[in-house]
Amino acid sequence: MSSTTGSYTLHNCSSVKDYFRQKVTDAIDEESISVMEDTQAYLVNLLTFYTRTDHFFEHTNQGLELRPLALVYGEALSAKTTTERAVALRRVGDVALFVAGVFRHSFSRKPVGVDYYIAMGGNAYEHLSLACTRTSQGTGAVFSELGTKFALLAEVLTRTFEQGVKSDKDLLAVYERWRRTGSARYARQLQQVGINLGVSSRRAH
Repeated sequence: MSSTTGSYTLHNCSSVKDYFRQKVTDAIDEESISVMEDTQAYLVNLLTFYTRTDHFFEHTNQGLELRPLALVYGEALSAKTTTERAVALRRVGDVALFVAGVFRHSFSRKPVGVDYYIAMGGNAYEHLSLACTRTSQGTGAVFSELGTKFALLAEVLTRTFEQGVKSDKDLLAVYERWRRTGSARYARQLQQVGINLGVSSRRAH
């Protein structure tokens, strides 16, 4: 299993990472939450990694899509190896945390509420923590805190993005409009809050 930061090493993005490090630190202080340094670093690396849409979404025949978390969770439970199970559980936890935090304001128009992602992600991290403990992985404590404090940490991510985005702006809606139209204006709005569209941004016109 990879370390808490190893899977999220990005090149040429130190400024974005520094930005999120400061925002996460400020949000944790404002929320008065006790969080381990390693867990705080995990949040920063998660945000940095998922500013690339091709990291957050998966490539399918229909383009970049987000697979249902229930499907990924089922794959984790039926995985043949501990490594495959850990990768799938971590994917569930990470995506659920990012969605519950960054896209929280979009749930009023969705059939599935934020509580679904909190429950799904928290369970995934706690199962991953137990697996790490059984195999003497040092990351077990981080995943344990991510699981037990999932709702609070999702709030931290929400506050992190609200500090840089107007509260009435729906980040997910902006992304969906950009993806549908390729508009340069929507691309700029996403880039202003740290979302790196990567090679896909060439669609903008």
